[in-house]
Amino acid sequence: MSREAYLEAGGAAAALGAGALIALKPSSGAILAPLALAFAVGWIAWRDAREFIIPDGAAVALAALALGTRLAAEGLGWSVALVAIGDGLACGGALWAIREVYYRLRGHDGLGFGDVKLAAGAGILVGPTGFAVAVLAASLAGLAIVALRAGTGSRLDGASRIPLGALLAPSTLGVWALGLGAVPI
Repeated sequence: MSREAYLEAGGAAAALGAGALIALKPSSGAILAPLALAFAVGWIAWRDAREFIIPDGAAVALAALALGTRLAAEGLGWSVALVAIGDGLACGGALWAIREVYYRLRGHDGLGFGDVKLAAGAGILVGPTGFAVAVLAASLAGLAIVALRAGTGSRLDGASRIPLGALLAPSTLGVWALGLGAVPI
């Protein structure tokens, strides 16, 4: 196992523990949740911007922290957990459907499966309505990047890819921090 794989597994395990702590001791969530979520989002954004990869460990970390945050805010219970997981499946499923349609129309991937897993974690954190706002914010940021590239004379072709996860993860955190999603701070 590589050093990076150990770090990824360790990060995911730490997030699982932090998510459980947040859920079981909501008073810890006031400080722990924003810090841990910011770490997971930074991990996702950094790796996606650098390598166009969203590590599985980072996606698991976000989902675990999101579920812990949701349970702390809405109360421990199966119904809360099932609704949160359902929100994640709906948001991940929506992005997966877009990914599949694009592939069938264009013959190549436009979104990676890491983006789909990120969408599922984001859906757990902010719900479908908050996820829609996060996707809008990420899309507008992507358009601004394209406009800046065009203004500087950079090439705008198929090689000019923009990492969605690097924009969507921070947008999701912003939606959550502003209280626009399922679980306000």
